[in-house]
Amino acid sequence: MNRPRIATVLSAREWEPRLVDAARRDPTVRVVRRVYEPEDLERAAPIDIVVVGAETSWITSSRIKSLRRNGTRVIGVYPSGDGPGRALLERGGADAAIPDSTPPEDLLQTATAVAAESLTSERAGRLISVTGPRGAPGRTEIAVALAEALATTQSTALVDLDVDAPSVGLRLGLRPGPDLHDLVDSLRAGDQQTLTAGRSGDLTVIAGPGQTRSGSNGTAIIAELLDTVVISFEASVADVGPWRPGIPCLATSDTIVLVCSAHPESLIRAARAVHGWEGPVPLVALNRVERGNEQASTRLARRALGLEPTILIPEATRETHQEVIAAGIGSLITALS
Repeated sequence: MNRPRIATVLSAREWEPRLVDAARRDPTVRVVRRVYEPEDLERAAPIDIVVVGAETSWITSSRIKSLRRNGTRVIGVYPSGDGPGRALLERGGADAAIPDSTPPEDLLQTATAVAAESLTSERAGRLISVTGPRGAPGRTEIAVALAEALATTQSTALVDLDVDAPSVGLRLGLRPGPDLHDLVDSLRAGDQQTLTAGRSGDLTVIAGPGQTRSGSNGTAIIAELLDTVVISFEASVADVGPWRPGIPCLATSDTIVLVCSAHPESLIRAARAVHGWEGPVPLVALNRVERGNEQASTRLARRALGLEPTILIPEATRETHQEVIAAGIGSLITALS
């Protein structure tokens, strides 16, 4: 068996430097990285195991589950006698939870044994992100209709991540909040019931305001929330608002739906988005297509975007538009299958 590749998370407690020192003398393991922030793990060389202290500010049960879902084993180290720290690691499904009084040689033996076992990953659902150009092309309407259709056959969450104008809750008649920070605070405390606080029929809705608190890392907050949502539901639909470079969840989405109007201005804006695209090739939802002009609109979209529209939604009155979208969403569901 190849030597397991280990990354440790830097800690002010003594266990981490003692572990690194012992690993340097042990020919059966390799410490390939000592990291500080969660982003450092993503930039690290391929690793098999991460060893992290329960005192680390960004380690949560959802983060542990996310690491394991992505194929990385987790060994957690908690201060001796720290019941809540141990509970946090166990709640996240860490492969081992060990007190920091454990000799480093014993911890390395645990790492070797963990590496030899088969990994039982968390079941992960699909993440479907809905975006589009600015100018109200119908992103939220399509995100809502898609999520409601998926909810008829599988557990589904609809997450409002539009930081400019979150409107999912308003559209569904839900009360404001809890916001993203409230949800993450509850999840860190182990309260998974928070995710079912908002309901619309069979659909779970996370529709709190998307704005981030002053001084907070909005990208990290969103990533942490999505880690838990994707594990908890078979399908998660995220309304991420207008396309912009660097939207956090696009690169990790299983599917992206690009919504644009059939009007030339919207197609021009959508073409700019496609030019700077990140993530999987999007499914194009062409909205507000003039009735009787479907073929011309399809040709125009194909020429502007270099992509074939997956679904065409005809123009309708304000009163009937949502019904028209819901009636036509079947083509999008088929493309997702």
